[in-house]
Amino acid sequence: MSAANAETVELRLEPSDEGSPISDDLRNSLNDALPDEDEAPSTLFQAKRQGNRAADAIRDTLNSQGYFDPDIESFIESGDQPVPVVRVDPGRLFRLAEIDIDYGPNPPSEADRQVAMEAVQLRAGDTAIPLRIIDQERVLISALRDRGYAFASASDRSVLGDREAAELEVRYNINAGPRVRFGKVIYPEDVRTKASYMERLEPFEEGDLYDPAELALFGGRLDETRIFDLANARLAEVSSGTTEEGDEIYDIVVSLSERKRNTLALGASIATDKGFGLNAELTRRNLTRRGDLLVASLNLAEIEQYFNVVWRRPNEFGYGKGLVVSSRVGNEETDGFDRQAFSVGAGYEVVKGPDFSYGFGVTGSLVHEEDDFGERDLQLLGLYANTRLDRADDVLNPTKGWRAEGRIEPNISFGGAESEFLRSEGQLRAYLPFGDARRFVLAGRLKLGTVYGAEIDSIPSTKRFFAGGGGSVRGYAYQAIGPRSTENNPLGGRSLMETSVEARWQFREKIGLAVFVDGGSVTESELPGFDDLRLGAGAGIRYDTPAGPLRIDVATPLDPTD
Repeated sequence: MSAANAETVELRLEPSDEGSPISDDLRNSLNDALPDEDEAPSTLFQAKRQGNRAADAIRDTLNSQGYFDPDIESFIESGDQPVPVVRVDPGRLFRLAEIDIDYGPNPPSEADRQVAMEAVQLRAGDTAIPLRIIDQERVLISALRDRGYAFASASDRSVLGDREAAELEVRYNINAGPRVRFGKVIYPEDVRTKASYMERLEPFEEGDLYDPAELALFGGRLDETRIFDLANARLAEVSSGTTEEGDEIYDIVVSLSERKRNTLALGASIATDKGFGLNAELTRRNLTRRGDLLVASLNLAEIEQYFNVVWRRPNEFGYGKGLVVSSRVGNEETDGFDRQAFSVGAGYEVVKGPDFSYGFGVTGSLVHEEDDFGERDLQLLGLYANTRLDRADDVLNPTKGWRAEGRIEPNISFGGAESEFLRSEGQLRAYLPFGDARRFVLAGRLKLGTVYGAEIDSIPSTKRFFAGGGGSVRGYAYQAIGPRSTENNPLGGRSLMETSVEARWQFREKIGLAVFVDGGSVTESELPGFDDLRLGAGAGIRYDTPAGPLRIDVATPLDPTD
């Protein structure tokens, strides 16, 4: 068989009777290996140079696939112009005859050697692929480190070949070093954060066998507290002792650089449904030196003003188990109600990882409100439980996967309207990409909610459902969907159904377009449904920023009410 590379080098595959059969994959690999030449040679010197380059590339490719004894000849054929020719007999495909590991004078225990050998995915009779042989050395070192040999390393491996038998013998030369156990964790003294707090993040105990995954996990936990610019945990350079079994003890040295404690953020917003607004947020990190986070936010908008304070104490009850305390005072003046409220709450939150969390707690509120049901002063006491499951591929701008969240709240209302009721809501979001680059994404959302146990006029406005507006059903005014009074004011409802389908096209690196259809229904019944479903449609533009996509949407109702 012969092939030409841009009419410059001619490749002739001529396997001998003793050689291995040439597969189509090998033929294609050899053709692809031929160097790209700008032009056909015009002199014997150019032809010879191109032929030698092609022969070297062919030899390297054959060696990489287990052909270690090829017969390669480069020569020139004369004609109107010289043509370099490379004749190739790949020879026999080499296989592994033996795999051995030499640990030197200080080998690991027999059990650890057995585990390391089982991790090596090469066996006698396998094709002798150099890349696999080299990679299994890394696998071997990793297996030893997982067994506690923190300083395991490899020196040059020994490879012996037998041309007659077409076999290789491979010997890995490994220095396992001592088996290591974790010692004390040494924290820097020049940081504000208390060591007693950071100790809650340790995934191991003193005396545990060294595990690189646990050491990396510890560093990751320190970093995810968001109170450090730099967080690193490593083994000390010198052993601090030896166990009775002969294992070396190494302390863990932690390097930390704390972030600035205060962050001030300012912003502004404008929307045709909610009007113009200003907001400010102050974040205070490490207030009590135990990794806590105090966030105070102020919002001044045309229809809503509030001051909110949230104090989070993550890992208060162990890693991933935290305490959150919140307080809020606010005023709202909407078409549906005028409301002034003060609330406090405390909760227990558990973070199992970036994709799953849950929590529960208690809230209390003092509310003064006026709507079409009258004017009243209320005292609310409630419990809550919530959960969140995230299987999306990005926190800020997902293109694949799904997210689900739910919340349930039993409440008791005193004062102007006494009632007992159960409020619950859940939401599912899904993202489906099209194309390898995920430039096209179909996003969907479904939200359901219900209030059970009380009539609509006995439910405080803070617990009723409203729909319409930029974060709900685009194209409709704020609170425009649902039951209305004789004065044509929104009343809210006991059930909610919202849905949305959005097609996104990322036509530039940071700029995308979207078209969407939203739907929503609010009713006085306890079960959500499609009664009086209102649809809105529109288009928008997205601009990616480090804080997430900036969204501008224009929408119109498809079946507007009066």
